[in-house]
Amino acid sequence: MRLLLVAGLLPVLLVTTVYAVAIALTSSEVAQLGGTGLVDVNCPANPCQVSKVSWTLTGTAPFRVDRVNVQWTTAKTTGATYTVYVTLYDSANTVISSGSANQPASSSQVTTVVDVNPNVDPRDVYRVEVVIVEN
Repeated sequence: MRLLLVAGLLPVLLVTTVYAVAIALTSSEVAQLGGTGLVDVNCPANPCQVSKVSWTLTGTAPFRVDRVNVQWTTAKTTGATYTVYVTLYDSANTVISSGSANQPASSSQVTTVVDVNPNVDPRDVYRVEVVIVEN
């Protein structure tokens, strides 16, 4: 029975092979691509944590989240600049507001004030994401 099954499939396999084609390209016809391999990523915040996140609301009703205050310690004390990115999410994990601000290195704890746009209703903010990048 197995012999009959293999014998029956052999013409199908041969027909499939007939349609295979080889494509020849020169290296100039292929877009360049490269990678670094695995590289350690060091956190720019020291000790790689944000101490506190607080909120600044607009000054008049209806009150909206206008700025996010991120308290943290820079990894370097001098000679570096960081960008702090803040993203606000609603209950469905949809981005509702975001912003960024630059922060110079400091020997003491800093509070980076990030203006978010658009200003959002505080009741819509369920999650905050903070990303810090050394420039």
